[in-house]
Amino acid sequence: MNHEKLHRFAINSISDEKEIEEILDWIEASPDNQKEFNRVKNLWPYTGFKNFGSLSKENLSKAYRPTGRTIGLNVLKYAAVFILAFLIGGLSFYLVQNEIATSELTYHEIIVPFGESTEVILADQTHVWLNSGARLKYPSMFQTESRTVELTGEAYFEVERDTKRPFKVVTPGPVVHVLGTSFNVDAFEGSRFVNVTLVEGKVTLENKEGTVLAVMSPNENATYDLTENKTEISQVSTSFYTSWKEGTIYFKDEKLVYIAQKLERWFNVEVVFDDESVKDLKFTGAILKNKPIDQIMEILKYTSVVDYSIDMRLQQPNVIHFKKMPVVK
Repeated sequence: MNHEKLHRFAINSISDEKEIEEILDWIEASPDNQKEFNRVKNLWPYTGFKNFGSLSKENLSKAYRPTGRTIGLNVLKYAAVFILAFLIGGLSFYLVQNEIATSELTYHEIIVPFGESTEVILADQTHVWLNSGARLKYPSMFQTESRTVELTGEAYFEVERDTKRPFKVVTPGPVVHVLGTSFNVDAFEGSRFVNVTLVEGKVTLENKEGTVLAVMSPNENATYDLTENKTEISQVSTSFYTSWKEGTIYFKDEKLVYIAQKLERWFNVEVVFDDESVKDLKFTGAILKNKPIDQIMEILKYTSVVDYSIDMRLQQPNVIHFKKMPVVK
């Protein structure tokens, strides 16, 4: 089967039912064909395509209908807000968009699935890049006093300057307060630390009561410890923290258990440690999102004592098992 055709099928871009039926026949013909389809699906993660197991020739006409890359935002109704697909390496795009109505404003909530990234331009023209697994809540229009959004996960902001209306990013830890600047926020739910990296401009970190915790200058990273309520600031190379926008994640002396969390988000996979001893192994290097996940696994394998296996699954994310490589006697 032509790989390009399998790829088009995986991203729901084939509309001809005869062609779809041909592909389904090929996939169902043998376990090897199913494995090959899973490999293609794994190279181009598509989180919206989870129910292949329910598809068959009998229910094809009602179960499979090409829908395109739906964003879920009525741009005619909310002309001031635009969402752009951020397609690293030609990946497909899928996004969950919720509208939360209040007595005063309509709020939008974007949830970026694992394996995807996206861009948002807010009503004030502030540009936001959202990494895999991020959640952003923002109003359809900003009020006159301030511009406030809520973030869980990782995002890069280029804030439109407005001296009369400060821009605030509310995280599970501190509030990032800015006027007009570029910065990265890493604030995943459940993490002990919130990281803020300033590229341009000036920002302050505040607690929920408005007390200033830190004032940042360009090329600085602030790490806020949610457990100890402490902030540490250091000089950094900002590209180390922001290169994920271009499809690269750098890590330095980072434990495999934390690298695994990034793999899960970036490639929409599940990581299981069959051997707990490898969790604390440290690595330095880079992960390229446009490379197949098995290539990354092979690099880890041949540069360390880590071995791995991949369980291919049709209806759920594939599972990567980490264990210690057996000693050859």
